[in-house]
Amino acid sequence: MGRRPPAKGLSGVLEPQDHPQENSAVSVTRSSSGAVVTLTGQIDLDAAGRLRAEAEKLLAESGPVALDWRAAEHASAGAVQVLLALEAALKARGRPLSVVHDQAEIRSMLELAGLNGHFPIAEEPA
Repeated sequence: MGRRPPAKGLSGVLEPQDHPQENSAVSVTRSSSGAVVTLTGQIDLDAAGRLRAEAEKLLAESGPVALDWRAAEHASAGAVQVLLALEAALKARGRPLSVVHDQAEIRSMLELAGLNGHFPIAEEPA
């Protein structure tokens, strides 16, 4: 089996749902030094869809992107899929993706899934 070509965007990854859950939030804060995506609560399939919508907007912009998931309680497989696609798409554009505020349970889940090399922790927020 050959390697897949680098991601060009997020097509084929979760679409936003029409019925968002109240127990999660996805927000983006933009500044001259980049963007910070903040994930709060249960990042389930609904939240993953909202995350995908925000990720599409970030791909059209420039600068680094950082994740703040210190208030996230759980990230579904769908959310991780969106984050991996965002990471690949940003990397293909020469843009970094890092974590500015880590969360032990999310990091442990990523390690268990064999994703240790993804989502490096940044020294300072973007």
